[in-house]
Amino acid sequence: MATRTPEQILAELQALVANQEITILKLSEPISTEIAQLKEQSQRTSDISSSSLDATTPASLEADLTHYRELFAKLRFSYVEQVTKEKFIRAIVGDPPLIVSPQENVDLEKQNLEAKATLKALKTEVADMVAVLEEKAKDLSKN
Repeated sequence: MATRTPEQILAELQALVANQEITILKLSEPISTEIAQLKEQSQRTSDISSSSLDATTPASLEADLTHYRELFAKLRFSYVEQVTKEKFIRAIVGDPPLIVSPQENVDLEKQNLEAKATLKALKTEVADMVAVLEEKAKDLSKN
């Protein structure tokens, strides 16, 4: 195996990142290609319009919502992973290297537990609000 310098590795990584462009349109390609395939499969020779595939239904909206939730979860994970890697590398190569004491870890744990409890309470509150809004939407759609 040939040894490479950190500069060479960094240049290769930057070249890989530069070649891969991620956009919202590219993220939605699986959905749009599936719809296009469904339209092609259901082409009719009669005069009846095939506009039923264009109309949004609760089931299609649920599928889209699930799909986008998965995409954003993956995006969030990638972002957190990237930030963590950057912090780790900066801590290692920093001048002077960042050294954390055990007491600092304990203090951060306490802050982390408080923040988690607050976040959990807010998530519960939002989940309750979403349930109420969904119920209202169902009631309104019936009328």
